[in-house]
Amino acid sequence: MRKQKSKSGGWGAFVGIMTALRGKLIGLVILGTIGTGSAYGYYRLRQHIEQELAYPESQPTVVLKDRPAWMSDALAERIANSAQPVGVRSALDHQLLKDIATVLQHNPWVREVRQVRRVFGKSPGDTIEIDCEYREPMALVAYRNEYILIDSQGYRLPERFPAKTNPRIMFGAEGGVVLRIIDGVVFVPPELDGKKKPADDLLAGLDLVKLLYGKPFADEIYRVNVANFGGRQDGRKAHLSLTTKYGTEIAWGRPVRSLNFELPAAKKLERLAALKDYFKRVDGGRSRLDIRNDAILQPATEKDSVVRADGSRPGHTPAN
Repeated sequence: MRKQKSKSGGWGAFVGIMTALRGKLIGLVILGTIGTGSAYGYYRLRQHIEQELAYPESQPTVVLKDRPAWMSDALAERIANSAQPVGVRSALDHQLLKDIATVLQHNPWVREVRQVRRVFGKSPGDTIEIDCEYREPMALVAYRNEYILIDSQGYRLPERFPAKTNPRIMFGAEGGVVLRIIDGVVFVPPELDGKKKPADDLLAGLDLVKLLYGKPFADEIYRVNVANFGGRQDGRKAHLSLTTKYGTEIAWGRPVRSLNFELPAAKKLERLAALKDYFKRVDGGRSRLDIRNDAILQPATEKDSVVRADGSRPGHTPAN
């Protein structure tokens, strides 16, 4: 009787276990069926979005985010066109954004690509927004009968102008000088490939261009001449000089960063401002001025040629 009871109890336990497992198996089958259905549903939904909803009706429009004030409409259009994708691509195509970023990284006007993304304009993904840091033009370099546009670091930008007249790009909307010409460089400005560095004479001229930038009294100064940089032509003459709109010359002296016996650059700027204020011309109305020394300014050989540092001449009181 004990053995029979033992068999009966064992069989009951086995049946109970199988019943519990069967319930779990049924649950797993149901969940699997639901999961498969959900996965298929997700696949079909994604396929529907990718094939029907994520495609814009035409090529996406490329726009520049936070376009700098100095950038012309023509240049902005050229940069946008360089990033324009070919054909219609899905709004979910992430590779497209990577491809555009690569193109922009090789654009000489772009210093850094911050972000490229697709945004919703009138339809999904119909607009591509690019956010970049751009290379701002700083000066024009006279070299072999043309003007070459350079950035603030002295590298060549893809704009050239014939050196027959002062190009319109030199002047801002209100007529002030925004880009000055650097004359007398020995070597052409390097390209933006990092293989060569700008020459020292070009960098010295660029420093002076930056120093004059935005100074109202300097609007009559069109050019910085570095032909005698380092005294390579005449050690007694100014290493750098300025050329005005009148064709007159102002002897500036040593480079801005040079430590020497000449007046500091700030004092020279004060002298130019005083000349403009008193004579209404930054050159004092003379063919040549020398502002290197502390005592006087020395226009070339004209009569009554001595001008004091405050802009006055002997026997005259500078205007307040």
